Amino acid sequence: MIYLDVAKEIERKRKKLHESIKENGIDSEKTRKISVEIDNLLNEYYKKEKQYDEENTMLAFYRESLQELRNLTIDLGSFPTTQVWNNYAMKNNCLNNVSIEYISGLNWHKLRTRILSEIS
Repeated sequence: MIYLDVAKEIERKRKKLHESIKENGIDSEKTRKISVEIDNLLNEYYKKEKQYDEENTMLAFYRESLQELRNLTIDLGSFPTTQVWNNYAMKNNCLNNVSIEYISGLNWHKLRTRILSEIS
């Protein structure tokens, strides 16, 4: 897919996501599935783009989300599960675990190790 095709597909899925939230609720399996599909499309888009510089808003959004993840870890006294993080991220306008894993290049377990070492 080219960028425009991916962008159109993301927009189409976004509309489906909002419909699913209205019909099935935010925690339904159907809603979660559409959300994961959007995450995968975003990953595909940014694999092609992959130009993270200091002015890039996605990088800034990523850094803010990481700071929120650190803060939540401190508040909870332990590193959150992906489910706990994704609920928090949705309510606080942060990136979800899939996006953070993609941008950082780390899986959730390795990210846990890194965050815990940073805050200790």
